Amino acid sequence: MALIRPFYDRPWPGALRPAAQALWHWHLALRRPNVPVGPVEACRAFLEAEVRRVQEDGAVQVVPETIWRAARGAVEQHGLPVELLAAQVRAAWVWVGSARFPNAAALESFLRDFAGAHGRLLARLAGIGTRFNDPQVDALAAGFFLTDRLMRLPRDLAADRLFIPLEDLERAGVSIELLQRGANNPAVRRLLWKQVVRAREALARGRVLVHELPRRYARALRHEWMRALEVLRTIERRDYDVWRGPVVLSRWQRLQVAYQARFSRVAFRA
Repeated sequence: MALIRPFYDRPWPGALRPAAQALWHWHLALRRPNVPVGPVEACRAFLEAEVRRVQEDGAVQVVPETIWRAARGAVEQHGLPVELLAAQVRAAWVWVGSARFPNAAALESFLRDFAGAHGRLLARLAGIGTRFNDPQVDALAAGFFLTDRLMRLPRDLAADRLFIPLEDLERAGVSIELLQRGANNPAVRRLLWKQVVRAREALARGRVLVHELPRRYARALRHEWMRALEVLRTIERRDYDVWRGPVVLSRWQRLQVAYQARFSRVAFRA
């Protein structure tokens, strides 16, 4: 299934679409950061230096030049906080080598700095310019990100990345080695059930944002929100077996999502 990329192409008006895509390209490029080969400490030091360059409007090396110039241009043109670009750079350590989160608080901190910062940039571009809505934006961004990573769990494990808190594995009695074997074990399925619940709860915390967005953006958010929930339901119906092939929504499911997003208002009542 395609990467979950809400607000990449639509529903931006023509004048804002290039900026939204530039911010998305920055965010996605940081998942493949250009960092020197070396120990973890050197990698983090390099990223901190890159953070300062972003803040000081200097040239950066962590992403290709065309990408950082476009992202910086979007931020300058639309008066967006440059610190939200920098926060994503600081969090990009996750995409270099092994990534583990000891507990839920550590995972939430990463999600706020990486997915949340990206979401706040898009939200401000859409006209939500205050910090009052940041918790809802962060929750939505976390929900979309966690849903996407569940779809790609086998790929992340192969890359030695795990976006599940280690304390969850310990409580479930699941080792990383057991998780790598797939969803045939009841303990693994219970662990993945909790991750679906975590993603769904994050999406639920952010749904009130629909009432704050201008109408064109609210319609798009309803669609992406429903689509993410349908992905989670599909994972549940597969008994959490994300190893047997890509998680793909059928044409019928996509039509259902489109219909519910357009005509159902129950899930989005204030």
